[in-house]
Amino acid sequence: MTSKPSACWQKNPALAWREIDEATVIISPTDSVMHELNDTGSFLWKNIDGQRSAAELAELLAESYEVTPDVALNDTQALLEEMSTRKLVVPVSASGGESR
Repeated sequence: MTSKPSACWQKNPALAWREIDEATVIISPTDSVMHELNDTGSFLWKNIDGQRSAAELAELLAESYEVTPDVALNDTQALLEEMSTRKLVVPVSASGGESR
């Protein structure tokens, strides 16, 4: 159940998060679970803005971490799927029904 590289993701608005040293700590208030992201995960988290696709996030990762585009895309998609399973990120609706 791999997400499409063209799908855009946004942070779950119900979450609270903070950067502590080099790590990002995310707290899910509904189930009081704390998630800590490593350096790469924190980098992606900071760049998830509801407008970038997995492919675009992977491009940024490849530029910043000197990995091949294929490795960056595979890692980005795996992390996004893990975050989605944990309800840390949600896909942006294709209908554009997001109100601001």
